[in-house]
Amino acid sequence: MASMGMDSKVDDLEARLRTKVESLSGFADEETQAAKLDAVFRHFDSDKSGFISFDEYNAALVRLNFVGVQAAVAALFDRYDADGSGVLSYGEFSACLFNLKPNVAGNPETRSAVERVRRVIAERGGLNGIRTLARIMATMDDSGNRKLDRDEFKYGLRDYGLELPEKDFDKVLTAFDRNGDGVIDFDEFLRGVRGKLNKRRRDLILMAYDVLDKDGSGIVDRRDIEAAYDVSQNPDVVSGKKTADEALTEFMSQWEGATTTDGIITREEFLDYYKDVSASVDDDDYFELMIRNAWHISGGSGQYENTSNRRVLVVHSDGSQEVVEIKNDMGIDADDTAAMVAALEAQGVKDIKRISLAD
Repeated sequence: MASMGMDSKVDDLEARLRTKVESLSGFADEETQAAKLDAVFRHFDSDKSGFISFDEYNAALVRLNFVGVQAAVAALFDRYDADGSGVLSYGEFSACLFNLKPNVAGNPETRSAVERVRRVIAERGGLNGIRTLARIMATMDDSGNRKLDRDEFKYGLRDYGLELPEKDFDKVLTAFDRNGDGVIDFDEFLRGVRGKLNKRRRDLILMAYDVLDKDGSGIVDRRDIEAAYDVSQNPDVVSGKKTADEALTEFMSQWEGATTTDGIITREEFLDYYKDVSASVDDDDYFELMIRNAWHISGGSGQYENTSNRRVLVVHSDGSQEVVEIKNDMGIDADDTAAMVAALEAQGVKDIKRISLAD
């Protein structure tokens, strides 16, 4: 997350970029200005996909004479790379920059108000707070069009237990009311509250999915997740807020209605779930520990090193002993020593005479 000082520098860079494009467009309206910036980015979009990498984006800003401010240029890319994928939709970037779409990230006052909302959601709802709020919003949406008027939005927040000061409520409403008609798209609101997912977290989430997706098909059965998820590592269980049974029930309920009738969970659904969870976890290191322990992913360092993978005492033929972590212990029963030995041999441990539990 950018520091307050860097946030100010990025805000200044955004303002300068708007001013530059405004001049290049002949002081035209905002839609024309956004189209002008799109044209600059399109020139550097090598595969004409509508998305640009950081290098392509950086080249475009150099073309616009933004040099000597590389840290702010990089932070601006990071601000709008909401899913940490390393690419930007330049059409969406331009639309946000010129206020054609809700733009929480680019407005300091709105950022502050939405951050307060995010903190309350995390405090009240824990890891699944955003999803709980989404369900409440859906019940308020009588027309089914995923939009709420001012009162519906306000009462939806209140039903969740979120009473905003009128000033903050107005800022949040204005940010997501694209045409000033007093109606918000609550999917846009939830995306804004969710915030961005940085690359480190995205990579960890996809690493967890790959552990489950053993055949690389891009789909995982709901039962695979239930069998593999280590609920004891859920932060709400660790803190005592929930029992293991409560946390498991809540975790599995997140997939109800989000999957097809055959119980398949895609990479995108898995990533979306953890985007919501990520919003309630401030620290990147703690997020890494949570993911590694929940899905038995070996690695990490220091106090954030994985602690959930089984460690066993390996006795070698020459009598020497060592404690070894089973790096891939997913699905291995606690008394299945043959499977443990096979896993150890697969990871390169040699000359195993016998093993015993290290704990």
